Amino acid sequence: MHISSIHIRTRIRNFLLASAALVAFAVGCPVPALSFEVSIVKNADLKPYQDVIRGIRDSCGCDVQEVMLREEDTTETVLRKSPDAVVAIGTSVFRRVRAMKGLPVIYTMVIPSEIAGPLAPNISGVSMDVNPSDSIKSMREVFPRAKRIGLLYDPRFSAALVDNAEEAAAAVGIELVTKQAHDQREIPGLLNELGGKIDILWMLPDPTVITPAMVDYILHFSFENNVPLFTFSPKYVEMGAVAALVVDSYDIGVQAGEIVKTLSTGRRDAIRVYAQKPRFMINTKVAAKMGFKISDNVVKRANTIE
Repeated sequence: MHISSIHIRTRIRNFLLASAALVAFAVGCPVPALSFEVSIVKNADLKPYQDVIRGIRDSCGCDVQEVMLREEDTTETVLRKSPDAVVAIGTSVFRRVRAMKGLPVIYTMVIPSEIAGPLAPNISGVSMDVNPSDSIKSMREVFPRAKRIGLLYDPRFSAALVDNAEEAAAAVGIELVTKQAHDQREIPGLLNELGGKIDILWMLPDPTVITPAMVDYILHFSFENNVPLFTFSPKYVEMGAVAALVVDSYDIGVQAGEIVKTLSTGRRDAIRVYAQKPRFMINTKVAAKMGFKISDNVVKRANTIE
């Protein structure tokens, strides 16, 4: 039976760790920790990527090496360093390293549609999606009188998130009015069906729905029907959405580092989580134009556009 060099090295490390623990226990000394080595793979030095790396370094308790994966490189560039785990930053990098076997692969800053389908058992990661229950809680804070939330989605990319959202909405007495869009050309008609039936329109990061043309159409629907738009990106709040729940790159890195720390203990099953600690962003000017008074408490906790 073939055993990879990574497996061999891991077994040796585990053997040495166990031996060191026995010796330390016998003489009453603290147990020394052997290093868990992580390769963080990126293809650019963007600030959000550097924030992720900083978060990983601050939380993982491991040895970190950064690997720049250029177009001409292969994944052997990563494996040459014999890491115990690989963290992929960004969608294009994840697409290139996701087929790696024999060691954990942790994704960060990857578009949600890329991880919507089945994943190999060695793949863990932090989604850029916020837990739907957090989003619904936030919408209720911004719009406390809202009872019906509308959303459009493509089940190929967002089915799991919408299933979770329906459970979270039902738990707090909110009606989720959903429309499935398998092609962006269906979106105008589906939006028209929502007219007069919803109090908030919730924009998900769904690639079928979020195209430049459709975002313009969604914003037009929001203004024409006086239905506030709740979204996930500062860009869309600047364009006219009333509010968003925005994830922080550093906090995503901290979560990824915590996953690495857990996997370094020998855990074998995948760990996949929603992004935590999102922050409010509110366009107070648009809210006022649409006649919505947002509580001072919410505004104080938010980044605002006036």
